[in-house]
Amino acid sequence: MDPVTILAALGPLAVDLGKSLINRFVAPDQFKPATIEQYAQMKGIDLEFFKVMNEAGGGNPSYPWVEAIVRLMRPAIGLLVLATWATMHLQGIATPEVDNFASAVGFYLFGERSLFYIKKK
Repeated sequence: MDPVTILAALGPLAVDLGKSLINRFVAPDQFKPATIEQYAQMKGIDLEFFKVMNEAGGGNPSYPWVEAIVRLMRPAIGLLVLATWATMHLQGIATPEVDNFASAVGFYLFGERSLFYIKKK
């Protein structure tokens, strides 16, 4: 297995580990809410942050189809890479470069989602 493929498989886990280490050692003085009102206010701030992040890049005056294309770019590229890999294997033209690139994309996409669902429980 190619080292890039292994790094892509472990990428989401490494990012999560880095975040937890930073939260533990670098920023130990985080605010911990004492009441429900403080907790609700804190979650409201988080919600506003995620709304701003979701709308980033979408505030420019443009046609709706342009914004839709920009938002669908990442999933389309992932689908294109995995479809190219599948097509090459069905035709019997398997190359290590395409295998490694597709496995890096696939491992990162599914590894990140899997880590998200594991942490959610």
